[in-house]
Amino acid sequence: VDSKQIAEYAYRYQDELRPWQPKKEIVEKIRQLLVTREQFTKQKVALNNIMHAYAKEMVQVDLINKTHQETLVLIKKQIVRIDKELNKVIKQDPDIFQKVKNLKTMPGCGILLAANLIVMTDNFTRLQNPKQLAAFIGIVPYQHQSGSSVFRKPRIRHFGPQYIRKLLRLGSQSVATHNKTFRPYYLRKLAQGKAKALVLNNIANKLIKLACAIARDNTGYIKEHKSIHPMYLKSA
Repeated sequence: VDSKQIAEYAYRYQDELRPWQPKKEIVEKIRQLLVTREQFTKQKVALNNIMHAYAKEMVQVDLINKTHQETLVLIKKQIVRIDKELNKVIKQDPDIFQKVKNLKTMPGCGILLAANLIVMTDNFTRLQNPKQLAAFIGIVPYQHQSGSSVFRKPRIRHFGPQYIRKLLRLGSQSVATHNKTFRPYYLRKLAQGKAKALVLNNIANKLIKLACAIARDNTGYIKEHKSIHPMYLKSA
């Protein structure tokens, strides 16, 4: 594709074009804090594994154990410092602060998931559609079909950011265990023979749908709320 074709395309569809805009500085700061926090978290897990393996050694050096313990304490302190700074930065923008506050009212959503959603959607100015957001994260099952005879069960393609999928999985497990709304759904699907991973993934998609609705309506989570299908609104 040469520059002339690109220019012609841009001219023809100029009414649909959206000019690129950089993310707000505060969103970029939140992103950097989240990335750094995850790096320290991985270091903490790795060091715990090293300490666990070293504890099995028949011969041990006291200095090594002491060094590991001191390093682990330091890493934990850095994570605490990052968490404090993350909350401080979020409070600097009233709109972002309110969205994070609203998202945290949702079951299964803490500060980390809320902040990651803010970064991924640029404070919900992009990827506002829950299906598009779920597809970007990599939690949407895709049907495999070849011709008219080959059909396979829908499978999840784990594309997209891995860390937010991890947070959604943890959130899904939490609400499936403790939440009065999601727990019956979880047990019902398991009783129907659905795989545990599939049901938890369905719950993750429901959480994304909830998050987008909360951000769109600028309100907190309403317990026992039941959405009305658009079809019934038209006939009313």
